Amino acid sequence: MKKMRRKLSRLRGAAERGDAEAQFRLVRMLASSPSAARERRQCVIWLKAAAAAGHSEARYALANWYIHGIGVRKNYKAAFHYFNMAARQGNRSAQYDLAVSLETGKGVHKIDERKAVSWYRRAADQGDTAAERELGRCYLYGIGVKQDYEKARFWYHKAATAGDAEAQYVLGIAYEDGWGGAKKSDRWAMYWYGRSAEQGFRSARKVIGRSKSFEKRDKRKA
Repeated sequence: MKKMRRKLSRLRGAAERGDAEAQFRLVRMLASSPSAARERRQCVIWLKAAAAAGHSEARYALANWYIHGIGVRKNYKAAFHYFNMAARQGNRSAQYDLAVSLETGKGVHKIDERKAVSWYRRAADQGDTAAERELGRCYLYGIGVKQDYEKARFWYHKAATAGDAEAQYVLGIAYEDGWGGAKKSDRWAMYWYGRSAEQGFRSARKVIGRSKSFEKRDKRKA
């Protein structure tokens, strides 16, 4: 406990001297402390100071606080502003959330699917699993790009191998139906459905459940 207080004291001192990294780290500590509710207003002040100094993670955190109304009123325009700044600094999580904002129209004047795809791609190129999945979806349905089943399967496969349950389910469909260059394969379809179901993805669990009931029925017939 004494160590924690000393660390907080050092961070406060550095934060008050204008150290952006200290300001951000101080917010992280305070936000997870028992006094988090009392400290929120001060945390917003520190986050804004760090964000103004160009701290990418602080900008991304502040965007999320505006999205969820933590210490501030919900404000999607402000969230978009900070997502945009952090994304342009290369923050892949911000790039993903910026893409979501552009696709859904939250915090922007109009939906821009093409720009959304460009930010999904930038995040996906950095290994953001959710962005890989969403880029696959955009290619699958032709959202902001020309429809391309092979590219859709490529990005879904990347997300699926990284452990994304929804991407695993869609990849199962690709193998079951044989699209995107995938040869029809019940074995591979059930493999990916199974991986998805293990993570609790509802649609995949239904597929697995139906498959097991069919197996039981066939055994009874035999």
